[in-house]
Amino acid sequence: MRVSKNLIKSLLRDPVFILLSLNFFWVIIGYGLGTVFGKNSGPVSIMRQFKTLFLFLSFIHVLMRNGLSFKFLANKFSILLVIIVVGFHSLLSNDLTESGYKAFTFIYPLLYIVFSVNYLSKFGAINNLIGLSMAILVIYAFVPLSYFLIGGSLDTDIIYGRNEGNLFVSNHYGWSSALYITTSLTVLKFYPLKKLYKWCIIGFLPFVFFLLIVSASRSAILSVLMVFAFFLFKNNSIKSSTKILLIIFSFSIFLFIANNENSAIDFLVEKNSRQLETGEEGRIITTRAMLKAFENNPVYWFTGVGMFNYSEMKSNGGTLSSYHNSYWEILFGSGIFVFIAFLNFILIKPLKAFWKRVSDYSLLFFPLMLIPFFEGDLTAGQFLFFPWFTVMIILNLKELHFYSKNNN
Repeated sequence: MRVSKNLIKSLLRDPVFILLSLNFFWVIIGYGLGTVFGKNSGPVSIMRQFKTLFLFLSFIHVLMRNGLSFKFLANKFSILLVIIVVGFHSLLSNDLTESGYKAFTFIYPLLYIVFSVNYLSKFGAINNLIGLSMAILVIYAFVPLSYFLIGGSLDTDIIYGRNEGNLFVSNHYGWSSALYITTSLTVLKFYPLKKLYKWCIIGFLPFVFFLLIVSASRSAILSVLMVFAFFLFKNNSIKSSTKILLIIFSFSIFLFIANNENSAIDFLVEKNSRQLETGEEGRIITTRAMLKAFENNPVYWFTGVGMFNYSEMKSNGGTLSSYHNSYWEILFGSGIFVFIAFLNFILIKPLKAFWKRVSDYSLLFFPLMLIPFFEGDLTAGQFLFFPWFTVMIILNLKELHFYSKNNN
């Protein structure tokens, strides 16, 4: 296994990769339209129909190129089990129309990603991660870029709850900034760019890092801290001088923001302290409500309450409209056995491949493992659905696990 500039260039020109990347992009555009016009507006409805049609045509194209083959996946049993059971368990919901639609928008796009990754595996897993990092960097750069192009100011102390922006809200800015920062580390090191483009990526980093902090998105900030910690202390392929510059750069922006009165840093410290003291955080309350439901009905540990079914949560004191946790969606919706199968392909296998083979090339594992724990990303219209499942399924390729077994 090795990085091949020619294979990466061929990957980026492949129609399957281009279509997959465009499906990422349409989700971002849909979110922007939803913020401007409203989630139930005409433009958003048209965009939703367009995305569905585009995904269908993309699926047809990849099936023509790939067939129904899963042969390059190391963990296809767990993936197929989760897909089948999620579809079945959606029938247990009180609102079959809503749960059925959500199950469809999980199963159908996930299968599309599986077949796409299986086909693109011919370019090599590492080359796929580098090419995908380039695509994610360009696509998700649109979000922080829109903030600065449409009136966003560097004088802003915090966006969260005060100035959400014209095209996106604070979490979108935070998540996109986390992805931009993480992918830039891969692209700048491995992707064959001209110096002008490299300096453009580097020049935008201070603005993106600033936006990450003022977004006050805890999941995004925490994921970037994990990326930096791993990059600084475990990655031995980077010069110490580069690491020192990164520390100085990050700390300078942090101090610039922290010195302002009522900064995002102050807000996060106060919010975390208050929620820990009072226990009023919505996700914690919701988790307790579901654990209570499972205590009262132990059979739920094996059957779940039904995918995308929130009636038990609400009747046991939950305060949110959903779990706001992609992992809990599977655990509480389908039970412990399906949850273990889900963790096997979305966390355990990817972690093994990341630790043994991938960490020197891509750190996308961190934000795409962590952020879905705090947000619902199980349907194709969600902000991180496509990058999350695409990266994790790449980390399930046999190539990575075969390599690991022979190098233990």
